[in-house]
Amino acid sequence: MSTATTSRTRTATAVVLIANFMCNLDLWVVNVAVTAIGKNLPGSSLDGLSWVINGYAIAIAALLIVSGRAADRYGVTRVFQAGLIVFTAASVLCAGAPDLGFLIGFRVLQGIGGAMITTASLGLLLNTTAPDARPHAVRTWAAVGALAAATGPTIGGLLVTLDWRWVFLINLPIGVVAILLTWRRVPRISGQHGAPHPDLVSALLLSAAVAALVAEIVEVPQTGWTITTMLLAAAVLVAAGLFVWRSRVHRNPLVDPAAFRGARFGLANTAMLAFSGAFGIMLLSNSLWLQNVWHYGPVRTGLAMAPGPLMVPLTTAVVRRIGTRIRPITFVAWGGAIFAAGMVWGVLFRTAQPAYAAVLLPQLIAGGIGVGLAMGNLLATGAATVPPAQSGAGSGILNTSRQIGSSLGVAVVITALSAPGQSVHGFDIAWGVAAAAAVLTTGLAAVLHLRARRATSG
Repeated sequence: MSTATTSRTRTATAVVLIANFMCNLDLWVVNVAVTAIGKNLPGSSLDGLSWVINGYAIAIAALLIVSGRAADRYGVTRVFQAGLIVFTAASVLCAGAPDLGFLIGFRVLQGIGGAMITTASLGLLLNTTAPDARPHAVRTWAAVGALAAATGPTIGGLLVTLDWRWVFLINLPIGVVAILLTWRRVPRISGQHGAPHPDLVSALLLSAAVAALVAEIVEVPQTGWTITTMLLAAAVLVAAGLFVWRSRVHRNPLVDPAAFRGARFGLANTAMLAFSGAFGIMLLSNSLWLQNVWHYGPVRTGLAMAPGPLMVPLTTAVVRRIGTRIRPITFVAWGGAIFAAGMVWGVLFRTAQPAYAAVLLPQLIAGGIGVGLAMGNLLATGAATVPPAQSGAGSGILNTSRQIGSSLGVAVVITALSAPGQSVHGFDIAWGVAAAAAVLTTGLAAVLHLRARRATSG
Protein backbone atom coordinates (compact mmCIF):
# COMPACT_ATOMS: atom_id res chain seq x y z
CA MET A 1 0.00 0.00 0.00
CA SER A 2 1.42 3.40 -1.00
CA THR A 3 2.07 6.19 1.46
CA ALA A 4 -0.63 8.36 -0.18
CA THR A 5 -3.20 5.56 0.08
CA THR A 6 -2.29 4.94 3.70
CA SER A 7 -2.65 8.66 4.46
CA ARG A 8 -6.08 8.82 2.82
CA THR A 9 -7.21 5.73 4.73
CA ARG A 10 -6.11 7.26 8.03
CA THR A 11 -7.87 10.50 7.15
CA ALA A 12 -11.06 8.63 6.30
CA THR A 13 -10.89 6.79 9.63
CA ALA A 14 -10.31 10.02 11.54
CA VAL A 15 -13.21 11.80 9.81
CA VAL A 16 -15.58 8.87 10.45
CA LEU A 17 -14.66 8.77 14.13
CA ILE A 18 -15.02 12.56 14.51
CA ALA A 19 -18.46 12.48 12.89
CA ASN A 20 -19.57 9.52 15.01
CA PHE A 21 -18.43 11.33 18.15
CA MET A 22 -20.33 14.47 17.12
CA CYS A 23 -23.61 12.60 16.54
CA ASN A 24 -23.42 10.65 19.80
CA LEU A 25 -22.35 13.70 21.78
CA ASP A 26 -25.41 15.62 20.62
CA LEU A 27 -27.78 13.26 22.42
CA TRP A 28 -26.05 13.62 25.79
CA VAL A 29 -25.38 17.36 25.79
CA VAL A 30 -28.96 18.21 24.82
CA ASN A 31 -30.38 16.24 27.75
CA VAL A 32 -28.35 18.39 30.15
CA ALA A 33 -29.40 21.57 28.31
CA VAL A 34 -33.18 20.94 28.41
CA THR A 35 -33.73 22.94 31.62
CA ALA A 36 -31.72 25.92 30.35
CA ILE A 37 -33.59 25.87 27.02
CA GLY A 38 -36.91 25.94 28.88
CA LYS A 39 -35.85 28.97 30.90
CA ASN A 40 -34.60 30.87 27.86
CA LEU A 41 -37.39 30.24 25.37
CA PRO A 42 -40.64 31.86 26.62
CA GLY A 43 -43.70 29.67 26.91
CA SER A 44 -41.78 26.39 26.84
CA SER A 45 -43.56 23.56 28.63
CA LEU A 46 -42.00 20.30 29.72
CA ASP A 47 -43.94 18.29 27.13
CA GLY A 48 -42.93 20.77 24.43
CA LEU A 49 -39.28 20.56 25.46
CA SER A 50 -39.42 16.77 25.21
CA TRP A 51 -39.78 17.14 21.44
CA VAL A 52 -36.34 18.73 21.31
CA ILE A 53 -35.08 15.25 22.21
CA ASN A 54 -37.76 13.17 20.51
CA GLY A 55 -37.76 15.05 17.20
CA TYR A 56 -34.11 14.08 16.77
CA ALA A 57 -34.62 10.45 17.86
CA ILE A 58 -37.71 9.85 15.72
CA ALA A 59 -36.03 11.27 12.60
CA ILE A 60 -33.06 8.96 13.13
CA ALA A 61 -35.34 5.96 13.81
CA ALA A 62 -37.33 6.48 10.61
CA LEU A 63 -34.35 7.17 8.35
CA LEU A 64 -31.62 4.79 9.50
CA ILE A 65 -32.66 2.04 7.10
CA VAL A 66 -33.47 4.52 4.32
CA SER A 67 -29.98 6.02 4.70
CA GLY A 68 -28.45 2.57 4.47
CA ARG A 69 -30.32 1.86 1.25
CA ALA A 70 -29.33 5.29 -0.12
CA ALA A 71 -25.67 4.57 0.68
CA ASP A 72 -25.90 1.29 -1.21
CA ARG A 73 -27.33 3.02 -4.29
CA TYR A 74 -25.56 6.38 -4.33
CA GLY A 75 -22.31 5.55 -2.50
CA VAL A 76 -21.37 5.78 1.17
CA THR A 77 -19.02 8.74 0.65
CA ARG A 78 -21.71 10.85 -1.00
CA VAL A 79 -24.33 10.02 1.66
CA PHE A 80 -21.80 10.59 4.45
CA GLN A 81 -20.85 14.02 3.11
CA ALA A 82 -24.49 14.98 2.58
CA GLY A 83 -25.22 13.92 6.15
CA LEU A 84 -22.39 16.09 7.46
CA ILE A 85 -23.70 19.12 5.55
CA VAL A 86 -27.29 18.62 6.75
CA PHE A 87 -26.24 17.96 10.37
CA THR A 88 -23.87 20.96 10.52
CA ALA A 89 -26.32 23.36 8.90
CA ALA A 90 -29.14 22.14 11.17
CA SER A 91 -26.91 22.62 14.22
CA VAL A 92 -26.36 26.26 13.31
CA LEU A 93 -30.10 26.70 12.76
CA CYS A 94 -30.80 25.12 16.17
CA ALA A 95 -28.38 27.57 17.79
CA GLY A 96 -30.24 30.49 16.23
CA ALA A 97 -33.78 29.19 16.81
CA PRO A 98 -36.05 32.08 17.92
CA ASP A 99 -38.61 29.86 19.64
CA LEU A 100 -39.35 26.27 20.61
CA GLY A 101 -41.25 25.41 17.44
CA PHE A 102 -38.33 26.37 15.20
CA LEU A 103 -35.91 24.51 17.49
CA ILE A 104 -37.94 21.30 17.27
CA GLY A 105 -38.12 21.58 13.47
CA PHE A 106 -34.39 22.14 13.19
CA ARG A 107 -33.76 19.19 15.53
CA VAL A 108 -35.74 16.97 13.15
CA LEU A 109 -33.50 18.21 10.33
CA GLN A 110 -30.47 17.47 12.50
CA GLY A 111 -31.79 13.95 13.06
CA ILE A 112 -32.03 13.44 9.29
CA GLY A 113 -28.35 14.34 8.98
CA GLY A 114 -27.53 12.16 11.99
CA ALA A 115 -29.19 9.13 10.39
CA MET A 116 -27.17 9.62 7.21
CA ILE A 117 -23.91 9.99 9.15
CA THR A 118 -24.55 7.04 11.44
CA THR A 119 -25.33 4.63 8.62
CA ALA A 120 -22.72 5.80 6.11
CA SER A 121 -19.89 6.26 8.61
CA LEU A 122 -19.67 2.56 9.44
CA GLY A 123 -19.93 1.61 5.76
CA LEU A 124 -17.19 4.10 4.90
CA LEU A 125 -14.99 2.75 7.66
CA LEU A 126 -15.39 -0.84 6.48
CA ASN A 127 -14.75 0.11 2.85
CA THR A 128 -11.51 1.96 3.62
CA THR A 129 -10.06 -0.55 6.10
CA ALA A 130 -8.15 -3.72 5.27
CA PRO A 131 -10.19 -6.90 5.98
CA ASP A 132 -7.95 -8.08 8.81
CA ALA A 133 -8.20 -4.67 10.52
CA ARG A 134 -11.99 -4.33 10.29
CA PRO A 135 -12.89 -5.92 13.66
CA HIS A 136 -10.56 -3.47 15.43
CA ALA A 137 -11.98 -0.56 13.39
CA VAL A 138 -15.56 -1.46 14.34
CA ARG A 139 -14.63 -1.73 18.02
CA THR A 140 -12.96 1.68 17.81
CA TRP A 141 -16.06 3.12 16.13
CA ALA A 142 -18.22 1.77 18.98
CA ALA A 143 -15.72 2.97 21.62
CA VAL A 144 -15.92 6.53 20.25
CA GLY A 145 -19.68 6.45 20.80
CA ALA A 146 -19.07 5.30 24.37
CA LEU A 147 -16.51 8.09 24.84
CA ALA A 148 -19.11 10.64 23.71
CA ALA A 149 -21.52 9.21 26.29
CA ALA A 150 -18.89 9.39 29.02
CA THR A 151 -17.90 12.99 28.32
CA GLY A 152 -21.23 14.31 27.02
CA PRO A 153 -22.87 15.33 30.32
CA THR A 154 -19.79 17.26 31.47
CA ILE A 155 -19.27 18.94 28.09
CA GLY A 156 -22.95 19.82 27.98
CA GLY A 157 -22.82 21.33 31.44
CA LEU A 158 -19.82 23.47 30.55
CA LEU A 159 -21.38 24.71 27.32
CA VAL A 160 -24.66 25.60 29.01
CA THR A 161 -22.79 27.91 31.41
CA LEU A 162 -21.89 30.00 28.37
CA ASP A 163 -25.29 29.72 26.68
CA TRP A 164 -27.44 26.74 25.77
CA ARG A 165 -27.04 27.66 22.12
CA TRP A 166 -23.38 26.60 22.31
CA VAL A 167 -24.62 23.01 22.73
CA PHE A 168 -25.49 23.17 19.03
CA LEU A 169 -22.99 25.78 17.82
CA ILE A 170 -20.04 23.63 18.92
CA ASN A 171 -20.88 21.33 15.98
CA LEU A 172 -20.07 24.07 13.44
CA PRO A 173 -16.23 23.92 13.54
CA ILE A 174 -16.26 20.13 13.90
CA GLY A 175 -18.67 19.71 11.01
CA VAL A 176 -16.85 22.15 8.70
CA VAL A 177 -13.51 20.39 9.24
CA ALA A 178 -15.13 16.98 8.64
CA ILE A 179 -16.83 18.21 5.44
CA LEU A 180 -13.59 19.65 4.02
CA LEU A 181 -11.58 16.55 4.87
CA THR A 182 -14.24 14.30 3.33
CA TRP A 183 -14.25 16.38 0.15
CA ARG A 184 -10.47 16.55 -0.23
CA ARG A 185 -9.06 13.42 1.39
CA VAL A 186 -11.66 10.65 1.75
CA PRO A 187 -11.81 8.09 -1.09
CA ARG A 188 -14.90 8.21 -3.31
CA ILE A 189 -16.76 4.90 -2.93
CA SER A 190 -19.39 4.56 -5.61
CA GLY A 191 -22.72 2.88 -5.07
CA GLN A 192 -24.63 0.25 -6.99
CA HIS A 193 -26.68 2.26 -9.48
CA GLY A 194 -28.90 -0.73 -10.17
CA ALA A 195 -29.88 -0.99 -6.50
CA PRO A 196 -33.53 -0.11 -5.76
CA HIS A 197 -34.49 3.31 -4.48
CA PRO A 198 -35.08 3.60 -0.72
CA ASP A 199 -38.76 3.69 0.27
CA LEU A 200 -39.27 7.20 1.65
CA VAL A 201 -43.05 6.79 1.95
CA SER A 202 -42.60 4.00 4.50
CA ALA A 203 -40.16 6.18 6.43
CA LEU A 204 -42.73 8.99 6.58
CA LEU A 205 -45.44 6.56 7.73
CA LEU A 206 -43.15 5.19 10.46
CA SER A 207 -42.30 8.74 11.60
CA ALA A 208 -45.97 9.68 11.74
CA ALA A 209 -46.93 6.57 13.70
CA VAL A 210 -44.18 7.00 16.30
CA ALA A 211 -44.71 10.76 16.66
CA ALA A 212 -48.47 10.31 17.14
CA LEU A 213 -47.90 7.51 19.68
CA VAL A 214 -45.46 9.64 21.69
CA ALA A 215 -47.90 12.58 21.65
CA GLU A 216 -50.72 10.24 22.74
CA ILE A 217 -48.70 8.96 25.72
CA VAL A 218 -48.02 12.53 26.83
CA GLU A 219 -51.48 14.02 26.22
CA VAL A 220 -54.00 11.42 27.43
CA PRO A 221 -52.97 11.47 31.15
CA GLN A 222 -53.14 15.28 31.13
CA THR A 223 -56.28 16.00 29.10
CA GLY A 224 -58.14 12.68 28.94
CA TRP A 225 -59.89 11.45 25.82
CA THR A 226 -60.61 14.61 23.83
CA ILE A 227 -61.12 15.08 20.10
CA THR A 228 -57.38 15.76 19.80
CA THR A 229 -56.29 12.59 21.60
CA MET A 230 -58.81 10.48 19.69
CA LEU A 231 -57.46 11.88 16.42
CA LEU A 232 -53.95 11.04 17.60
CA ALA A 233 -55.04 7.47 18.36
CA ALA A 234 -56.58 7.20 14.91
CA ALA A 235 -53.38 8.59 13.36
CA VAL A 236 -51.30 5.91 15.15
CA LEU A 237 -53.55 3.12 13.85
CA VAL A 238 -53.80 4.45 10.30
CA ALA A 239 -50.08 5.24 9.90
CA ALA A 240 -48.99 1.95 11.49
CA GLY A 241 -51.50 -0.02 9.39
CA LEU A 242 -50.36 1.63 6.16
CA PHE A 243 -46.72 1.04 7.12
CA VAL A 244 -47.35 -2.69 7.66
CA TRP A 245 -49.36 -2.94 4.43
CA ARG A 246 -46.69 -1.16 2.41
CA SER A 247 -43.97 -3.36 3.94
CA ARG A 248 -45.90 -6.43 2.76
CA VAL A 249 -46.58 -5.31 -0.83
CA HIS A 250 -43.60 -3.09 -1.72
CA ARG A 251 -40.91 -4.80 -3.82
CA ASN A 252 -38.18 -3.12 -1.75
CA PRO A 253 -39.77 -2.67 1.70
CA LEU A 254 -38.18 -0.48 4.34
CA VAL A 255 -38.66 -3.32 6.85
CA ASP A 256 -38.75 -6.78 5.31
CA PRO A 257 -41.53 -8.82 6.98
CA ALA A 258 -39.43 -11.94 6.33
CA ALA A 259 -37.06 -10.81 9.08
CA PHE A 260 -39.88 -11.21 11.63
CA ARG A 261 -40.90 -14.71 10.60
CA GLY A 262 -38.59 -16.15 13.23
CA ALA A 263 -39.97 -15.56 16.73
CA ARG A 264 -36.49 -14.97 18.14
CA PHE A 265 -35.97 -11.80 16.08
CA GLY A 266 -39.30 -10.41 17.25
CA LEU A 267 -38.36 -11.15 20.86
CA ALA A 268 -34.98 -9.46 20.42
CA ASN A 269 -36.63 -6.35 18.97
CA THR A 270 -39.14 -6.23 21.82
CA ALA A 271 -36.30 -6.50 24.31
CA MET A 272 -34.42 -3.70 22.53
CA LEU A 273 -37.55 -1.52 22.57
CA ALA A 274 -38.11 -2.16 26.30
CA PHE A 275 -34.50 -1.63 27.38
CA SER A 276 -34.07 1.50 25.25
CA GLY A 277 -37.23 2.89 26.82
CA ALA A 278 -35.78 2.28 30.28
CA PHE A 279 -32.51 3.94 29.22
CA GLY A 280 -34.36 6.95 27.79
CA ILE A 281 -36.21 7.37 31.08
CA MET A 282 -33.01 7.28 33.13
CA LEU A 283 -31.17 9.68 30.83
CA LEU A 284 -33.73 12.50 30.97
CA SER A 285 -35.13 11.98 34.47
CA ASN A 286 -31.73 12.12 36.18
CA SER A 287 -30.87 15.42 34.50
CA LEU A 288 -34.24 16.90 35.49
CA TRP A 289 -33.96 15.54 39.03
CA LEU A 290 -30.52 17.07 39.59
CA GLN A 291 -31.43 20.48 38.18
CA ASN A 292 -35.08 20.86 39.24
CA VAL A 293 -35.22 18.98 42.57
CA TRP A 294 -31.69 19.22 43.96
CA HIS A 295 -31.09 22.54 42.13
CA TYR A 296 -27.67 21.62 40.78
CA GLY A 297 -26.16 23.97 38.20
CA PRO A 298 -25.49 22.65 34.69
CA VAL A 299 -21.78 21.94 35.24
CA ARG A 300 -22.42 20.16 38.51
CA THR A 301 -25.23 18.21 36.83
CA GLY A 302 -22.91 17.12 34.03
CA LEU A 303 -20.21 16.00 36.45
CA ALA A 304 -22.77 14.23 38.64
CA MET A 305 -24.16 12.27 35.68
CA ALA A 306 -20.75 11.32 34.24
CA PRO A 307 -20.16 8.11 36.32
CA GLY A 308 -23.14 6.41 34.64
CA PRO A 309 -22.02 6.68 31.01
CA LEU A 310 -18.40 6.14 32.12
CA MET A 311 -19.37 2.66 33.31
CA VAL A 312 -20.58 1.73 29.79
CA PRO A 313 -17.16 1.48 28.05
CA LEU A 314 -15.58 -0.05 31.18
CA THR A 315 -18.25 -2.75 31.32
CA THR A 316 -18.03 -3.31 27.58
CA ALA A 317 -14.27 -3.85 27.87
CA VAL A 318 -14.78 -6.47 30.60
CA VAL A 319 -17.49 -8.20 28.56
CA ARG A 320 -15.15 -8.33 25.55
CA ARG A 321 -12.52 -10.18 27.59
CA ILE A 322 -14.88 -12.85 28.93
CA GLY A 323 -17.49 -12.81 26.18
CA THR A 324 -16.19 -15.86 24.32
CA ARG A 325 -17.19 -18.10 27.21
CA ILE A 326 -20.69 -16.69 27.78
CA ARG A 327 -23.62 -16.24 25.40
CA PRO A 328 -24.41 -12.59 24.60
CA ILE A 329 -28.02 -13.10 25.68
CA THR A 330 -26.82 -14.02 29.18
CA PHE A 331 -25.19 -10.62 29.48
CA VAL A 332 -28.47 -9.04 28.35
CA ALA A 333 -30.36 -10.81 31.13
CA TRP A 334 -27.90 -9.65 33.78
CA GLY A 335 -27.84 -6.14 32.31
CA GLY A 336 -31.61 -5.80 32.57
CA ALA A 337 -31.60 -7.07 36.15
CA ILE A 338 -28.81 -4.74 37.29
CA PHE A 339 -30.41 -1.76 35.54
CA ALA A 340 -33.75 -2.53 37.22
CA ALA A 341 -32.04 -2.75 40.62
CA GLY A 342 -30.60 0.74 40.09
CA MET A 343 -34.03 2.18 39.28
CA VAL A 344 -35.60 0.49 42.31
CA TRP A 345 -32.81 1.90 44.47
CA GLY A 346 -33.75 5.40 43.30
CA VAL A 347 -37.42 4.85 44.17
CA LEU A 348 -36.68 3.43 47.63
CA PHE A 349 -34.05 5.91 48.78
CA ARG A 350 -34.69 9.14 46.91
CA THR A 351 -34.99 12.28 48.97
CA ALA A 352 -35.76 15.87 48.02
CA GLN A 353 -32.64 16.88 49.96
CA PRO A 354 -29.38 16.37 48.02
CA ALA A 355 -27.83 12.99 48.86
CA TYR A 356 -25.82 12.18 45.76
CA ALA A 357 -23.47 9.47 47.08
CA ALA A 358 -26.25 7.54 48.82
CA VAL A 359 -29.05 7.88 46.25
CA LEU A 360 -28.13 8.84 42.72
CA LEU A 361 -24.56 7.55 42.40
CA PRO A 362 -25.51 3.87 43.00
CA GLN A 363 -28.37 4.27 40.52
CA LEU A 364 -26.07 5.76 37.90
CA ILE A 365 -23.42 3.07 38.33
CA ALA A 366 -25.99 0.26 38.16
CA GLY A 367 -27.59 1.87 35.10
CA GLY A 368 -24.23 2.26 33.33
CA ILE A 369 -23.27 -1.35 34.03
CA GLY A 370 -26.68 -2.49 32.81
CA VAL A 371 -26.33 -0.56 29.55
CA GLY A 372 -22.79 -1.88 29.04
CA LEU A 373 -23.99 -5.45 29.51
CA ALA A 374 -27.24 -5.26 27.57
CA MET A 375 -27.15 -2.81 24.66
CA GLY A 376 -24.33 -4.15 22.49
CA ASN A 377 -25.21 -7.75 23.26
CA LEU A 378 -28.84 -7.13 22.30
CA LEU A 379 -27.67 -5.91 18.91
CA ALA A 380 -25.44 -8.98 18.54
CA THR A 381 -28.22 -11.34 19.64
CA GLY A 382 -30.81 -9.80 17.36
CA ALA A 383 -28.49 -9.81 14.33
CA ALA A 384 -27.73 -13.49 14.97
CA THR A 385 -31.43 -14.43 14.80
CA VAL A 386 -31.78 -13.52 11.10
CA PRO A 387 -30.16 -15.22 8.09
CA PRO A 388 -26.71 -13.82 7.11
CA ALA A 389 -28.19 -12.32 3.92
CA GLN A 390 -30.52 -10.18 6.10
CA SER A 391 -28.01 -9.26 8.81
CA GLY A 392 -27.66 -5.66 7.58
CA ALA A 393 -31.42 -5.15 7.49
CA GLY A 394 -31.74 -6.87 10.87
CA SER A 395 -29.21 -4.51 12.46
CA GLY A 396 -31.03 -1.53 10.94
CA ILE A 397 -34.36 -2.68 12.37
CA LEU A 398 -32.81 -3.21 15.80
CA ASN A 399 -31.29 0.28 15.78
CA THR A 400 -34.65 1.69 14.71
CA SER A 401 -36.28 -0.07 17.66
CA ARG A 402 -33.61 1.43 19.91
CA GLN A 403 -34.43 4.99 18.82
CA ILE A 404 -38.20 4.42 19.07
CA GLY A 405 -37.80 2.96 22.56
CA SER A 406 -35.79 5.99 23.64
CA SER A 407 -38.55 8.32 22.38
CA LEU A 408 -41.21 6.36 24.27
CA GLY A 409 -39.06 6.53 27.41
CA VAL A 410 -38.86 10.32 27.16
CA ALA A 411 -42.65 10.42 26.72
CA VAL A 412 -43.07 8.38 29.93
CA VAL A 413 -40.93 10.87 31.88
CA ILE A 414 -42.89 13.86 30.59
CA THR A 415 -46.20 12.14 31.35
CA ALA A 416 -45.13 11.22 34.89
CA LEU A 417 -43.84 14.70 35.69
CA SER A 418 -46.65 16.65 34.01
CA ALA A 419 -49.58 14.96 35.76
CA PRO A 420 -51.26 17.31 38.27
CA GLY A 421 -49.98 16.95 41.83
CA GLN A 422 -47.16 14.54 40.94
CA SER A 423 -44.07 16.74 41.64
CA VAL A 424 -41.31 14.58 43.15
CA HIS A 425 -43.56 11.52 43.15
CA GLY A 426 -43.56 11.67 39.35
CA PHE A 427 -39.93 10.57 39.37
CA ASP A 428 -40.94 7.46 41.37
CA ILE A 429 -43.42 6.61 38.62
CA ALA A 430 -40.86 7.14 35.86
CA TRP A 431 -38.17 5.09 37.63
CA GLY A 432 -40.71 2.38 38.41
CA VAL A 433 -41.67 2.13 34.72
CA ALA A 434 -37.96 1.97 33.82
CA ALA A 435 -37.44 -0.84 36.33
CA ALA A 436 -40.42 -2.76 34.90
CA ALA A 437 -39.12 -2.32 31.33
CA ALA A 438 -35.67 -3.56 32.39
CA VAL A 439 -37.22 -6.59 34.13
CA LEU A 440 -39.17 -7.29 30.93
CA THR A 441 -35.85 -7.20 29.07
CA THR A 442 -34.43 -9.81 31.46
CA GLY A 443 -37.50 -12.00 31.00
CA LEU A 444 -37.31 -11.80 27.21
CA ALA A 445 -33.59 -12.56 27.36
CA ALA A 446 -34.33 -15.68 29.41
CA VAL A 447 -36.85 -16.83 26.79
CA LEU A 448 -34.34 -16.18 24.00
CA HIS A 449 -31.68 -18.11 25.92
CA LEU A 450 -33.98 -21.12 26.28
CA ARG A 451 -34.92 -21.03 22.59
CA ALA A 452 -31.28 -20.80 21.57
CA ARG A 453 -30.42 -23.83 23.73
CA ARG A 454 -33.28 -25.83 22.22
CA ALA A 455 -32.17 -24.87 18.70
CA THR A 456 -28.61 -25.96 19.50
CA SER A 457 -29.60 -29.24 21.13
CA GLY A 458 -32.20 -29.97 18.46
